This record gives sequence, structure tokens and C-alpha cells, in this order.
Amino acid sequence: MNRGNFFRRTLLTLLTVSIMLFATVVGAKIQMYTATGEDYPSVAESQDISKQRALYKAIKKATKQAGVYLKTYSRSVNSELTDDEVTAITSNAWQLVGEPKFTREIINHSDDTQIIVWKATVEVNVDDSEIQSWIKRDDKEKSTIITQTREALKSSEENDRQIEDLREKYNRATTQAEKDKIREQMNDADRDFLANQKNEEGLKIHYAKDYNGAIKLYNEAIELKPDWSWPYNNRGNAYEDLKQYERAIQDYDKAIEINPNYLMAYNNRGNAYSDLGQNERAIQDYDKAIQLNPNYFEAYTDRGATYYKLGQNERAIQDYDKAIQINPNYDMAYYNRGTAYALLRKFKQAIQDFNKAIELNPNYAAAYNNRAYCYQELGDKAKAQADFAKAKELGYNG
Repeated sequence: MNRGNFFRRTLLTLLTVSIMLFATVVGAKIQMYTATGEDYPSVAESQDISKQRALYKAIKKATKQAGVYLKTYSRSVNSELTDDEVTAITSNAWQLVGEPKFTREIINHSDDTQIIVWKATVEVNVDDSEIQSWIKRDDKEKSTIITQTREALKSSEENDRQIEDLREKYNRATTQAEKDKIREQMNDADRDFLANQKNEEGLKIHYAKDYNGAIKLYNEAIELKPDWSWPYNNRGNAYEDLKQYERAIQDYDKAIEINPNYLMAYNNRGNAYSDLGQNERAIQDYDKAIQLNPNYFEAYTDRGATYYKLGQNERAIQDYDKAIQINPNYDMAYYNRGTAYALLRKFKQAIQDFNKAIELNPNYAAAYNNRAYCYQELGDKAKAQADFAKAKELGYNG
């Protein structure tokens, strides 16, 4: 495909994707925020991309305001969110109201130079029902979304710093050769910016569980920046969610080829191998992720789950112990350890873990269900019936 045509098509579609609206819960309270972002391109830069940079800054300002509201609101409903959770929700669940408004202003300086200023004004809606939707996601999914959001924002911030540095260098350049070299670097930075945008839009649609739509956007991010490991990992996650495990593994392979120290890609590939029943290969990948970061508690939990599948419950419990030691608030680790204890017929220990999982996540339907079985085995029919009923109320159908 012609790079120039793709570049132009990307600019035209970015805005279209940005204003896609997600369904909201009837009766939920919706807050709207207005914000303006500005960008000051140099004479060497594309005006269209400068508009997109202004739009991006406006959206980030609006979602930051929304985050303050969600943080406060979460306290009022006794579900206080961490800063990372608030950022994950607001970065992925905002809704753009109508079309952004763009203005262009030319500022004359005393040295006869002119600066073009692009301003984008947006109105963004945030539905507070997203808090309840977030709470219902399991810890593993939350952790993945938080990490993806953090990395996406980090990449965009690095790109912002890069383009500002290049602008300063261009303004100080004294020869045409210097300017031409910096112009090429700006073009690369602009392409990276568009790749970041595609990746973030993919994450946003992925968050809404439109996996095929997310894959399309990750494809476009990869086409813009083929040597970037992150969208390969994200596309692999989308294929994993679609249960296309072999295709997911191909993407994780590529992410690791680009970045051999990419611990999340190793852990994600381990999950795909585990889903395919290739448990030994899965354990090798979890081992590698733990080697790269001994405090990566998700890898201990996932490796424990694989040992559990192999019937090695004692080894599974050791991994769950480690995950809980690193993250004492990881409800899934307590649930998994409780299940392993139950299979070893250590029902009282299992109940203690299910109690903790439910304390951390009162909507943990599977924990109620498994605790009911433990009570049943211990002869406490009343508690068993109450837990089975609660699990059913919460939608458990396992």
C-alpha cells in the first residue's frame, strides 16, 4: 500500500473512530465535560496531524476531569477505585458528544515570524455505571486493561516529548541539511503518533469487547509502525479473547521477536498455550515472565492454574501463596487457592480463601458457588444453600 495514501486515510478515519458511542445503562447518571486542547506546529509539520494532536490533548483533558468525578463517585457507592483503575475506565469508556470544534489562529511575533495555533474543543460524556461494569470484571482482566492503558499513555507522552524536542531543534537549525534531517524525524514521529492513536482506539474498542473491531485497528497501528511490539501483543490478546489461540501465539511470537524482554507477551503466550492444553510450554513461558520480573504476580497465578490443570495442587498452592504475598488484594489468587485446597479436601482452609475472595469482591459468583460445595461437604446444608442461591443470583452458570 502507498504510504502517503495510508497516511491520509488514517487522518480521515481517526476522527470517525473517536466519535463512536457505546451503549449506556438506562437510568445511569451521565456527566459531560468540555475541554480544549492546543497544538503549535512548526512550518515543517502537517497541519492535519497538528489538528489531531490538539484533539488528543482536548480528550485527555476532558477524561482527566471525568476521572476526578468517578473517583469521588466511587467513594459514595463504597467502591473506591485506585488511580490506575480510574485512568483505565476514563481512557476506555468515554463518549464523544457530537463533532469536535476546530479553530485555527495565526499569531504574529515581533521578529516577523508567524505561529499557527490549532485548537480543538470537545464535549465528553462519562457514565457512572461504568464503575459497576468495572467491578464485575475479574482481577486478571482488570490488571491487563490497566497495564495496556498505562503503556499506551506512556507511549503517547514519549511521542509528545519527542515532537516538542524536534520542534525546538528545527527552530534552532541553521542549515537546510539540518532542517531536512529534522523534517524526516518529524515525519517518523508523526507516523508514531498515528500508530499510538490507532493502538489506543483499538484498546478502547477492545475494552467494549468488540474484538474484531479492535483487531482492525491494531492492524493499522502495525502497518504504520511494523517494529512496535505493543500492538502485536494487543492483537494477540484480541485473538485470545476470540479463542483463536494459534493466531494469538503468532502475534505473541512476533512481539517477543521485536522485544525479547517483553514479559507480558511471554505470560500471554503462556495463557494461549495453556488454553491449547500445551501445559509444559505454558509453564516455560510463565517461568520466563517470572525470571524477567520476580514480582509479576499474574504469572504466579497463571502458572498455578496450569499446575492445577495438571493435578499438581500442592505446587499450584505454592504459586498462589507467592501471588498473594506480592499482591494481598488479588481476589483471583485466593479463589484459585481455595479451589485447590477444596480438591485436597482441606475444606476449612478453602472456605477461608473463598471468604477472602468474597470480601475483596462481593460479586464473585464462582467463589460463593465453590464455598457452597465446601459447606456441603462439611454438612452445613443451610450455608451451602444460601451460597448456591447467592451464586445463582449473581449469574453463576458454571
